[in-house]
Amino acid sequence: MKQGWLTGCRRGAALACAVLLAWAGRSPAEEKKDEAKPDLRAMIEAQAKEIAALQEQVRQRTAAAPVLGGDAATPVVIEEDSIKKIVAGYLQENPGAGMPPSVQTGFFSGQGFVIRSAPNPKYVKWEDDCKIPFELRIKGRLMIAYQRYKVTDRVNHVTNIPAVANANSTRLADFSQLQAKRINLIFAGTVFDPNLRYLVEFLGSTRGLPGFQNNKVVQTAPAGGFAPNGSGISPIGGGALVDHAVTLFQAFVAYDFHGCASEKGCGPDCPEGSYRYAPTYTIFAGKIKPFFGLEEFLGNGNQQFVDFSMADFMFDSDDDTRLMAAGVQVKALEDRFFLWSALTNGSDAFLPNTQGDDYPGFITSFWYDFGGSWNPEKKAWDLWGDCISDIDYSCKPVVRVGGGVDIVPMDRRSLYGDVEQSRYFVMPGAPGGTRLINLLNGDAGLPNGSHAVDKFDAYHFNTFVAGKFKGFSFCNEWWLRDLTSFHTTPNGTGYIIYQDTLGAGGATRNALFPRHALLDYGTTLQAGYFIIPKKLEVAARFSMVRGESGDVNGNGKFTQVVIPGVAGKVDVVNGAFRQFHEAREYTVGVNYFFKRHLLKWQTDVGFFDGGNPAGTPAGSGVTGWIAGADGYLIRTQVQLAF
Repeated sequence: MKQGWLTGCRRGAALACAVLLAWAGRSPAEEKKDEAKPDLRAMIEAQAKEIAALQEQVRQRTAAAPVLGGDAATPVVIEEDSIKKIVAGYLQENPGAGMPPSVQTGFFSGQGFVIRSAPNPKYVKWEDDCKIPFELRIKGRLMIAYQRYKVTDRVNHVTNIPAVANANSTRLADFSQLQAKRINLIFAGTVFDPNLRYLVEFLGSTRGLPGFQNNKVVQTAPAGGFAPNGSGISPIGGGALVDHAVTLFQAFVAYDFHGCASEKGCGPDCPEGSYRYAPTYTIFAGKIKPFFGLEEFLGNGNQQFVDFSMADFMFDSDDDTRLMAAGVQVKALEDRFFLWSALTNGSDAFLPNTQGDDYPGFITSFWYDFGGSWNPEKKAWDLWGDCISDIDYSCKPVVRVGGGVDIVPMDRRSLYGDVEQSRYFVMPGAPGGTRLINLLNGDAGLPNGSHAVDKFDAYHFNTFVAGKFKGFSFCNEWWLRDLTSFHTTPNGTGYIIYQDTLGAGGATRNALFPRHALLDYGTTLQAGYFIIPKKLEVAARFSMVRGESGDVNGNGKFTQVVIPGVAGKVDVVNGAFRQFHEAREYTVGVNYFFKRHLLKWQTDVGFFDGGNPAGTPAGSGVTGWIAGADGYLIRTQVQLAF
């Protein structure tokens, strides 16, 4: 106990309390009883003598203090270095002392630069049990990459005849470029309520962004996608690439509902040894990353390789460019269960709303995590995590399983243009990639679109399983795409015409599309292992796409019929769009993580054969490969994020 506490006013207060406790509120009857109890009176008198003795001891010690400490009138001088040591020691024991409790700022790993504020801050302690409601997080990311694709064939894998290169060229051109592949600037946080979230993200790139032509059924440029060989192959729907562009990449608002158990004092308190958990139910609307496919939803910043696989790009819902959507999200069961479900604008790839149709799309996907280990510091489970690599070194096995559905009905392109339907590539692909609407584009002799496909619907299905344990990771994803409900233009008399290459010398002729559903499927299997835990990882990936969507020649045999409105006879090809063709990707890579995914260096080498059909987002060449042309790809990339 501190010496000298019973001095001055405190001595008087102590004596007053003793008297009041002994005598206050006493009745005459009680006083008469006390007269009969001399022992009690004697006890009180003894206590008073003890208090007096204590007072005398305090007085003596107080009088001796100047002698022990020197002259009381002499000021005590503390050197500046001693003051600094005292302050430094205090701040070390009390981090953040002196910071305004209602306004906070700083850098937080994974969140970026953060500013938080109470409403109309008075720089007093934030008394509310919830988080500070106003928050701004500023994040950024820069990807600098080199990509080289060496073409090893000149085969048009749709027709199985030599591809057409430039007039003065004897081969297809290779690709070799140093790129600022992605430059992302993100502003995110909360307003008015810690559960009311927002995010705005801008994307810049030297790859460029596409310029579209809303040209109804007939395209004004040759079929195909991006190819850096000057052959006239154009982006989606015709048009050109706009270089060094910046675009609105994401912009959404969301509100989180946590339930009663999430707040202090609401509902029963947690029993001893347990912890507080509440599920999170979210509603959102805006331009946002859709959940269809595990690795893509986790983001290109968390990839195990420099970019997504061939199958991922073939079947994804948005070319990794985000979708307009409104829906719900659920995190529950100790965050093991995750569900994402939304209405969308259908199919998107940097297209403006004025070039979409009037039909909505729908996506729903989920996952569930098995295993994991309990983290006593966080009072939460360490589960599968935010990336395929086991960068956090899972001490116990953990497995994630899930899947999803993406439904995209599309209205007539004779009314709404080519852009939405032109996202659908076929298997196999010609150099530059081949889109379905380019195959089913009407009469060869009458290119006015009278027998072109006018509308069709797309259904996509995805499933995956991924696991981690002590630096080892694996992931296996599968996709299935069903293109169906084909219709021709109103003046097309119900027939859809395409061109086969069964004429003399591979000449094209009119052929009748069988109008059945077209199935394509694919898979990606990848695995990695950390040679140096949390730092150096080696990885390997196999990806495959197999389908019938580009099978124009069937088994090579045909009969001929007469179709109303079509000049001459039309081929009916046996087995057309029934023969499954296959393309494959084999890739190995090495990753070094300096600061987890915030600062890392990745390099991989991939081999492609069989007419890789996967077109890159809007023909922008993000992956580095040339769709539809076999070859090998070398990529290296540095990512800096905050």
